[in-house]
Formats: sequence, C-alpha cells, structure tokens
Amino acid sequence: MSESSPYRYMAWVLVVMVPCFGLWYASGALPAAPAFYLSKILLEWGLPELVNSVSLDGTRLLVVSQFGDMEDGRIVPAVQAGYQMAFPVDTRLLSFSIPFFAALLFASRVSQPLERLSRGVLILWLLMTIGLISISLKNLMLGLGDTLYSASTVPLPPPPVVAILYQLNTLIVPTLAPVLLWMWMARDSALLQRIWAYYGPAATAANKQQKEQD
Repeated sequence: MSESSPYRYMAWVLVVMVPCFGLWYASGALPAAPAFYLSKILLEWGLPELVNSVSLDGTRLLVVSQFGDMEDGRIVPAVQAGYQMAFPVDTRLLSFSIPFFAALLFASRVSQPLERLSRGVLILWLLMTIGLISISLKNLMLGLGDTLYSASTVPLPPPPVVAILYQLNTLIVPTLAPVLLWMWMARDSALLQRIWAYYGPAATAANKQQKEQD
C-alpha cells in the first residue's frame, strides 16, 4: 500500500487516536476551558434575568438560574423558592472533537502539524461555545418553561429552533466539524491530493467528457 492509501491512513488514525484521546481524557476540563469562559461571559452578560452564574464543576459547565420551583411545580424567584435551579452540561460531549481532529491531522503526516492543529482548535473552540450555549438554552427551556421567555429581555429563539440547535450542536457538529477542518487543513496531504485527483471537479468533468465521446 502506498503512503496515500486510504487503508493505511485509517490504520494510522486508529493508532494516533489512542494517545490523543488518552491525553484528552486525562486533561479533564482543560480542552474545553476557552469555550467555557467564553460561554460564561455570553450567558451571564446576555441573560442576566435568567442566569445568576456559570461555573465549572469538574468537566461540567454548571448554569445556576435566578429561579427555583415550588412544591406545586410553579417557577418562582430563587429568593421565594429558597434555592436556585442549576443545569449541568458535560463539556466532554463537545470537546471530544479536539482529539478527533488531532488524530485525523497527525495521521496525515503534513508539514507544520502543530500550527495547523492550533488554527483548527481555535475554530473548534468557537463551535464548542455555540454548542455549550445551545445546550444551556435547551436545559433552561425544559427547566423554566414559559418563564424563560417571559423573564428574558433579550429575544430568544423559539422552542423548535432551540431544539434544532441542540441536536445540531451535539450530534452533528462535534463529529462533522473535525472532518471538514481536516479536509481543509490537510488539503496538501498525499491522500487528499489523490482523492481530489480522482473525484475533484476537474476529474469529474474529464470523466463526463470521456463518456460523451464514447
């Protein structure tokens, strides 16, 4: 098999994944730290009527609301309820995209891998921030109900949009974004050059022309 063989590449990815995910797991909340701090600023600044504080508990982002609930299920201010409702978000649900991207990139044997990794991780942190906020909004929507919209002075997305954003940022973005970033950051690798040569626009046009001539 050549260096650009897909089978050889996938074997390298599986090998490189072991140390990448091992380091990610051992680092705890560190891989998600920049996304956490940005989410904290945006949630506390943008939704002060709803969010009292955002903190980090292990690997969980913890959103503490301004509300509590009574025994009859009514949502009331925290002072009246005697406690505050808190909503946890496990940052590892999103941060696994970083070791996944690192494994894809390092297995490609490209030049300046650390520089490419740094640029990719910056983008992943921004996407993780959007993901953490969307999950937090979903949790607040389920926990506070109509109070989420009546108490907020900032226009919030309607419930169907919040649900779609939650699904998108938990199921699709963490797995698809690393692959797309790898395809861009490692576009000069032997494997992707080979794929581009066979399936790129130029190759497709040539194949179409050949079929028309036949």
